[in-house]
Formats: sequence, C-alpha cells, structure tokens
Amino acid sequence: MPPVGPDRPTRPPRPRNPVTLPVEPRPGYTAVARVLRPHALTGELRVEVFSPTARNIQRGRPVYIRGIRRIVQRARPDRDHWIIKLSGLDTRTDVEDFHGELVEALDADVLRDDNESYFVHELIGLTVLTAEGEELGTLVEVLQPGANDVYVVHGPRGELLIPAIAQVVQAIDLPAQRMVITPLPGMLDESP
Repeated sequence: MPPVGPDRPTRPPRPRNPVTLPVEPRPGYTAVARVLRPHALTGELRVEVFSPTARNIQRGRPVYIRGIRRIVQRARPDRDHWIIKLSGLDTRTDVEDFHGELVEALDADVLRDDNESYFVHELIGLTVLTAEGEELGTLVEVLQPGANDVYVVHGPRGELLIPAIAQVVQAIDLPAQRMVITPLPGMLDESP
C-alpha cells in the first residue's frame, strides 16, 4: 500500500484539461484557429482553422498562442485541417501541451474573407431594427449551432433569436452601430 500523508510521493503535474482551455479569444484579439495536436517532430501543429480561406495563418502572418507573438513560418492544408509551423517552436516537445489552445491574431491585423464577413466582437452591441424602423433591441450574443449563426437580441420584446441569413439580415452598418432585418413571418408574433 502506498504511503499516506506528508510522506506520500509527489505526482507530476496533470496535463491541462481541454475543458478549461480558453474558448473565447482575449479582448482585442480574434481567434483564427485552435490547436488539435502536435504534428511530426519539428514543432509543427495540426490546427482547425475558423475561416474557409485560412488567410490569417499563412506564411509571414503574426499570430499569438498563449499570449506570445509568433510568426507563421509554414502553412499547408492537410485533409480538413492545416499544418502550421510557428517561429520559436522547433521541436515536438515545444508544442506537446498546446492541445486545445487558441491561435489568435490582433483584431487590427485580421484579414477578412470578403466584404460581408464580420467578427463576433464587431456585432455585439449593435442596435437591431426592422426595415420599417422598429427598434428590436441590442445584439448581445452570437450562437453558432450549425448551418448558420443565430443573433440573440435583448429589447422591448424580450429575447429574440434572429437567424443570420441573407433573407433576414438586410444590412449591417458598423460605423452607425446598427443592423437592419426583415423578420420572417411569425418571427415577432409570439413576442410580448
């Protein structure tokens, strides 16, 4: 039987629990990828990229992992993921415990996929109006359940769930801090 109490041998630290890893980027940063696991022996990482074009993890782009600035030295697609090599991480040991970590970029450095792409932090706080001018409230959260995002709006009608589809969202004006929507039939009928 192993000794109990102060004479008990110490255990090595437990690996980080993926559940406790960051799920949101730090303020002022945008998550561009999440580390899945180390790849090979030269410090490469297999990552899940959050943009179909992967523009923000291409060679020469600055990124941050665990708050430390790194430069992408290599990036290549591999099946449904990407393999990247970051500056200063040269061995498998250097990246062994990065599983689940976010790869972030400064908000100001992030490249958009197109002119109609928005980041969650840009949408939070927008005033949501109908095309007729009725103010529905403030966009407080963006849910990402699957096929399309859903905007959570709090206002005079209570909580509204607005599907982020072209049929509903007519305009997003970031300088004016507003979003104009055309509700689907029945979308607002059940609200108080």
